Amino acid sequence: MEFALTKPHLGKRLTWRGRLLVVLLIVGAAFIFLINLYSFLAPEQPPHQGLMVVEGWIHDFALDEAVVLYKTGNYSKIICTGVPIETGSYIQQFKSYPEMTANRLRKLGIPNAEIIVTVVDETKKDRTYLAALALRQSFMTYNIQETDIHLVTVGAHGRRSRMLFKKALGSDYSIGVTCLEDYSYDSESWYKCSEGVRSVLGEFIAYTYAILFFHP
Repeated sequence: MEFALTKPHLGKRLTWRGRLLVVLLIVGAAFIFLINLYSFLAPEQPPHQGLMVVEGWIHDFALDEAVVLYKTGNYSKIICTGVPIETGSYIQQFKSYPEMTANRLRKLGIPNAEIIVTVVDETKKDRTYLAALALRQSFMTYNIQETDIHLVTVGAHGRRSRMLFKKALGSDYSIGVTCLEDYSYDSESWYKCSEGVRSVLGEFIAYTYAILFFHP
């Protein structure tokens, strides 16, 4: 008896028009995915009250907008989170991004009594998650009972930041998010410039990694 690994199969095959249609459908789906990727990564979600949490690395234009939100909203404190400054730290007045941003807030008219600084120990990985853990520690240090958190960040970083903050703080906290404009590229056509591509695709990869592989 002959030992065979294959056998004849009669069936239909795609014509060149059918194959072209499949290719067009794949290209169309990829295009729709790309043009909606930024809005997926940069959501706007309530609550927008309680404690405003500002990621200390955000640029000046974004911080100006955050201060407007804070002054016109219903907030009790504004908290700066982040990591130490690693480049030029020995000539800097401030040793961390949160400390620097706290001083920027004072210059913009926020009373010092309403500002809290939380700094992560120097680390090379999971900085956003560790910043959220430092935030939780500050709640205990300052005996803060507020459970509504409004996270303010920039660009496509928002969805991943909110997810990691929820992992760190737990289900007792309601975490909203606002993603302010990243002025280094146009968010509506981010795929047309290198900075936008690096930022958005990099955040998508980081978000996918956090979903699949990150375990606190």
